[in-house]
Formats: sequence, structure tokens, C-alpha cells
Amino acid sequence: MWHWSLISRFGETSLLLPCALLLYLWLRHGGEPRAARLWLACFTGAATVTLLSKLAFMGWGIGMRSLDFTGLSGHSMMASATLPVLLHRFAPPQRAWLAALCGLAAALLIGYSRLMLQVHSPSEVAGGLLTGMSASIAFLLLSARTPRRGAPVPLSLAIATLMLALPASGLHAPTHAWLEQFAMYLSGRDRPFRREDWPARIARVEPASIAAHLPRHAAVIAGPPGVARR
Repeated sequence: MWHWSLISRFGETSLLLPCALLLYLWLRHGGEPRAARLWLACFTGAATVTLLSKLAFMGWGIGMRSLDFTGLSGHSMMASATLPVLLHRFAPPQRAWLAALCGLAAALLIGYSRLMLQVHSPSEVAGGLLTGMSASIAFLLLSARTPRRGAPVPLSLAIATLMLALPASGLHAPTHAWLEQFAMYLSGRDRPFRREDWPARIARVEPASIAAHLPRHAAVIAGPPGVARR
């Protein structure tokens, strides 16, 4: 179980949000203002959709019970939005798209770790991955013709330090608790909605209650309770 926990940590907001911000600053001050604006729009859009989906359930219980959906997986979204772009920008031009695919593969592994840890349902992980992938792929395609510049050494060191030190440190920001507090503030509730607040999907129905709802002739055909038909 520990290895899934370690893998999952590479999708935490406390790790990837600073990386996304550093990427924006790199583009903005590195002579690629159009790419910087595009990255900001794509990433912010995906993060906003994810945030709203979580707040909707925590504050008002809005979700999809049939799919066990209580909000997009933030780890899956952050990983699939950020890692492909980071690896694409750091890789040599001739291997940039291969690096982006490796980033997507890493994001899929992080999403799978959320399933193994049983903190998200398949629909939540799939939705988070698709949302993040939409952002990263849109950015990479729309910025493909923009001349690329190499990453500054300080930026490379900062991102490498974050990627290596933060997951191993055991430190993490309580973002889920913060979201619950914010959802309660917005909705005026004294406690957030949680998955266990949903009733069981399939209620147990006793045979006697079934017979009570059968037409009279069907009940006669079925026979009295406890007598099997021959």
C-alpha cells in the first residue's frame, strides 16, 4: 500500500500547483507571453471545473449517485494537466512529444493509485484525467508553433527540488479539509456532504413485501410463502 501512497503524492496540489506557477513565470518572463497566457487559461479552466465539481457536492450534495461521482479527482486532474507540459518543455525538441506521452503515462499511474487507495471512484478518476488531459493537450497543440526557449537553470533546479523533496518529506497541505470548510461557508451548512451520506444504492426488499405488491392472480400462481413451485 505504501507504494501507491508514494505514487499518489506526485499528484498533490501542494506539489503541482507551484510547478504550474513556475511554468507560467518561465513562459511569461522568458519571451513567450502568448504561450504563458495560453497555459494560464488552460490550467485555470481545468482547475476551476474541478474545484466547482467538488464544492457542488461538499456544499449541496450535487453529484451522480449512479456513477458514485462526488467530484473530479484533483490528483488526476493536476497530474494530467501539468506533467505532460512540464516534460514536453524540458525535453529536447526532437523528443518533446515522447516526453509528453511519458507525462500522460505518469498521470494515468497517479490516477490508478487513487483507485488503489480507495479514495476515488472510477468515474471521478476518469473525469479528472480527461479534464487535465484536455488542458495539457490543448496547450501543447495551440502552442506548437511558438518558438521554444530552454528552461533557465534556477527554474529547473526549483522544479526538480519540488518533485524530489516534497513527496519524500511526508508533508502535505490539507487541501481537502480547506475545501470542506469553504463549501460549508458558501452553503451555510454545519457539516459537508460526504459519500457515506448517500443511502445504499439497492435497498433490501423482503419477499413478503414483493407479494403484497403483486396482482391477486399473480399471488395465487406464486403460491403461499415458503412453498416452491413444482
